[in-house]
Amino acid sequence: MMEPQRRRHSVDMEQDREDMEIEMAELGLSGAPNQHSTGVRVDMELRRRLERDLVLKHDSTTLKYKEAWFFIETSWMEMWMNFVLHDGPLPGPISNQSFYSTSNDFRKDLQVTKHYRCVNPRVYAIYAELYGTGGAVPIARYTLDLYATPILRDDVIEILKLPELSARVAVSEMREKYEEWPEDEPESESWWYRCCCRCDRLPTVLGRLFGGPTYAVVSTDDKKKKKSKKGKKKGKKRNKDDDTDSDSSDTETEETGLLAARDDD
Repeated sequence: MMEPQRRRHSVDMEQDREDMEIEMAELGLSGAPNQHSTGVRVDMELRRRLERDLVLKHDSTTLKYKEAWFFIETSWMEMWMNFVLHDGPLPGPISNQSFYSTSNDFRKDLQVTKHYRCVNPRVYAIYAELYGTGGAVPIARYTLDLYATPILRDDVIEILKLPELSARVAVSEMREKYEEWPEDEPESESWWYRCCCRCDRLPTVLGRLFGGPTYAVVSTDDKKKKKSKKGKKKGKKRNKDDDTDSDSSDTETEETGLLAARDDD
């Protein structure tokens, strides 16, 4: 009689885990770690310092209203501490597989600090945003006892909504500080590009080959000669105009002189 109940209980737990994974994926707390972009330079020393300061800023020993404790393996926390304090490797996704036995039930010998650590929702969301959960379902309790009454799945999702959004913004701002994109190097021009796009005599050559207009580029010397010729022509015209003006002025003075002489008579 007890065996069917255990099977039903394990099936219900497995279904809850699958539903939780789907909802956590929609919330953004599931999947692979937040990897660096390809081709970007990462200042790991600066990342360690910023990440440590961010976690310490939101860490607490008490809970706020409508918050809960989230359980993380002590081994994972030690790997993270080794990363931020002792230049160790990245810890990888959050894991809680060591909490379960082969029958998907909690092991009976788990102890706080020795086997698991408890963090508030803000710190858990930061860890999940940085390293991902690897599909692990978050374990939340209102006390530090792993064997206490579990929190409903919908309540866990609701508790993590706002912390996940703030963690996403905080991690994005932090990444802008320790990631540096390389400057774009100027592309070298090929001989084909120079020949086809930068050659001034290409239209002339094509025109001669195919019989079209050449659109030959006039050299600067030819332009200067044409300008000098135009200047000389303009100078000659100006001299002629000046001569005609002087002749007209002489005739006018002569006429005025004659008129004045007639008046005197």
